[in-house]
Amino acid sequence: MDWEPRDILVILRDFFLILTWVVAIIFLVSGIQDFLYDVANVWLQFYRRRLWRTNKRLSLSRLRARDQQLLACMVPAWNEGEVVGSMVRNILERVEYKNFFVFVGTYPNDPATQAAVDALAAVHPQIIKVVNPRPGPTTKADCLNQVYQAIKLYEQRVGETFDIIVMHDAEDNVHPQSFLLYNYLIPRVDAIQLPILPLPTIWYKWVHWIYADEFAEQHMKDVPVREKLSGFVPYAGVGTGFSRRTFTVLEQNFGREVFNEYSMTEDYAMSLRIKQLGLRSIFVGVTLADDKSKWNVPLIKRPGFISNWAYFPMDFHRSVRQKTRWIIGISLQEWEQMGWRGGIRIIENLIKDRKVFVASAASLFSYFLLFYFVLFTLGQLRIIPLALLPVIVKGTALYYLVIIDTFMMLIRMFQRFFFVTMVYGFVHGVMSIPRLLYGNIVNGLAAFRALQEFSRSRRGLEEVRWDKTTHLEGVGALPLAAQAITRPELHERTYATDDLLSMLRSTEPALIIQGLDGIPRDADFATRSHVSTEIHALVNRPEMSVRAGVARAIGYLKWPELAPMLVGLTYDTEWAVRANAAKSILTQLDAHSLVSQVLVSNDKYAREIMMKALEQDTLRNQLILPRLAGSEYVEARNVLERDSIVLRERIRAMA
Repeated sequence: MDWEPRDILVILRDFFLILTWVVAIIFLVSGIQDFLYDVANVWLQFYRRRLWRTNKRLSLSRLRARDQQLLACMVPAWNEGEVVGSMVRNILERVEYKNFFVFVGTYPNDPATQAAVDALAAVHPQIIKVVNPRPGPTTKADCLNQVYQAIKLYEQRVGETFDIIVMHDAEDNVHPQSFLLYNYLIPRVDAIQLPILPLPTIWYKWVHWIYADEFAEQHMKDVPVREKLSGFVPYAGVGTGFSRRTFTVLEQNFGREVFNEYSMTEDYAMSLRIKQLGLRSIFVGVTLADDKSKWNVPLIKRPGFISNWAYFPMDFHRSVRQKTRWIIGISLQEWEQMGWRGGIRIIENLIKDRKVFVASAASLFSYFLLFYFVLFTLGQLRIIPLALLPVIVKGTALYYLVIIDTFMMLIRMFQRFFFVTMVYGFVHGVMSIPRLLYGNIVNGLAAFRALQEFSRSRRGLEEVRWDKTTHLEGVGALPLAAQAITRPELHERTYATDDLLSMLRSTEPALIIQGLDGIPRDADFATRSHVSTEIHALVNRPEMSVRAGVARAIGYLKWPELAPMLVGLTYDTEWAVRANAAKSILTQLDAHSLVSQVLVSNDKYAREIMMKALEQDTLRNQLILPRLAGSEYVEARNVLERDSIVLRERIRAMA
């Protein structure tokens, strides 16, 4: 069969016509969903501004008023010998928190990482090395599961329960107040995701800046909107804090495999698990009230903006590999393992996450369409001797569809510009527009590579393992303005009795709190009597920080004559006071009686924090629950059986 040039042009036109329809429809469906998020974000910002006018904003003083709970930071590390030391030292030197331990998961065949951790652990007892029994790399989820088992063994050995478990990677730059923020909100909520944003670098490192552009829009707009619309917060794998009760519930449902070892994105899989179990996750992107920066200062230069930062891959190949892993885990493995379970709002979230594969491929194909259109235009202008046939004809349905898609593309560019400007400044906001075109190429190639690798794993040619991104860029540092945060003294002092009483009688809240923190637990009878009198007088002070300090001090002192005051403090209007009081109740000799009083009260907020505090402390609740077996505590047991997803079965077994 002889082919005429016209026949070839028709076939070429028909091919690109079909491709244009497919790409245009994908862009339309995806664009409508994205546009709805844009509208929802406008509503969310309006709603938040109304709250700012009526509610007290978070400040350092409010964060510091909360009693520091015991915190475990999990750091999985495979071939991280060059960065893990700097990351952990950053936590030790800059993070404003004292009641924490860092558990670093290592492998027996990774001596460099082990040596870096050993050097730190020899000087800092709060650094604990965990060695996986299997050689690496296994999976990141396996490493995290081993670290969690080490945390449980530590709890049993020392007789204390960690209240908060935080996830970080070995290259993270941890914000100085991030631990305080987790501490303030937990156990009011079960999981907290803070922003994780790429550190700024030289302007021509476009691959790294693509991450900055994408994360700025996702964490400043998409994720907050998703939380409000559906309650689903996809975790980023770093900068994520969990209540201890969350891990207890996960263990009850999934056994030792708290993290899904068959997923390449165990963080995302965990966020779905937690949502399906009815636990509450929130995204917190907050700038503290102490920050007095002008409105036009980008967030990267605001010390009060609490976010974690890191360098992302700066070369093309590593970026494609990393994004391949993300697409496999989120778009393909979760689809295969979880299906489409959930209500309409969860299904919408799954579509948003899983469309990435299709949308990225469509974006890459659009460049071929653009190339055809350029050749067609050049031929029409007789610049080149090639007369291609038109694909998009004015007045047709496809023509109007392309117009709509183009309008939505302009909206996407503006959204990207706006949020990148918010985080990094105007110049980088402008640069994000041409970088968007380059990012489409990276994401498109990652989508095709993901399909190829996923197909190979399904055919048994490869096993799922830790396809870890090598961190060649190091840990990095924040701009000077974001580092200039004063770290207060975190050690207790003792005072003479007269000086102590004078401090407790002061009109200055800071001086009162200093005195409360300096009360000796083993004070003599006379001092104890005078101090108790002063503490009773402080309960009604108007300053929240003083009342929170009283609740914290009573828990530390464990003096029976002060214990009844804690019940009243759980009814306080301030969250930090209620939370401190509930935690302190569990340390008292008659804790079971005090717990019962709060659980049967008419204050729903007091009941909630008391129940969550009891669920959090897995070691103390084993001692307290048997003492609630008496007939006089039947009402308290009924409350726990009705409302506690952690203790319900144990209460029923006591009946």
